[in-house]
Amino acid sequence: MSEYRRNKGMVACIIAVIAGGALAVGALTYFGSTGWWWFPGWNTAKTVFPFEQEVGNTTGTVNLHVDLAAGAVAIKFEENTTLLYRMTVEVQNYTLARDGAPAVSFVSNVIRLNYTGAAVNVTLGTGANYTIDIDASAGAVSVALDNGARIGDMALTTSAGAISVLMSDNVVILGDATFDLDTSAGAISSSIDIPTGVGGSFEGSASVGTVTVNQVGWNQITSHHYETDDYDSAVTTLTIIAQTSTGTVTANLS
Repeated sequence: MSEYRRNKGMVACIIAVIAGGALAVGALTYFGSTGWWWFPGWNTAKTVFPFEQEVGNTTGTVNLHVDLAAGAVAIKFEENTTLLYRMTVEVQNYTLARDGAPAVSFVSNVIRLNYTGAAVNVTLGTGANYTIDIDASAGAVSVALDNGARIGDMALTTSAGAISVLMSDNVVILGDATFDLDTSAGAISSSIDIPTGVGGSFEGSASVGTVTVNQVGWNQITSHHYETDDYDSAVTTLTIIAQTSTGTVTANLS
């Protein structure tokens, strides 16, 4: 075996270990209490905190801001013009005793949750315009844009973790929106069905790792940069930038 092939294989193994470990952190946190503590006799009990608010007199764009030191965040939309947000925050009782109960606030059009470690499920309605900022230092973030979601800029960040974005063509893109998907070590996957009349641009990068783009109806600009025909002329545009320092970027564009 050549030195090149040996080094290439080693890099692939490193990426797999980092991405797999990051996925495990988020998935175990998100999918159940047994994911936090693996040793016999440790307390795996958890507490779920529900939060909900209606749109009411809210006007203007609403920002969803979630900041977790560790955990997982899953966001989806439902066709509901009265719902501003519905959120459940699942916390291990060990974390609860150490750090206190999580709190969600809505002030100056910002829905905010800052906490140490939790599994967070968020449902947003269709009666408001949203921007999204999520930072899960170690864990996983998934966003499903569907059911008439009204979305502007979105920033999803992890230091070590996984990011997933699914978007159907029935969403409303607000203005010239940018999706920034960024992880230092981990995997980024996206499946984007661009709405009619919206110009799209996607660019992926991995300092150490791979970028794979599958597309239908998009034009290749550079090796990992694709645009729709109308990106430079459309009134509304969506620019997606997916980057990882060490890991993988995968995109399906249509």
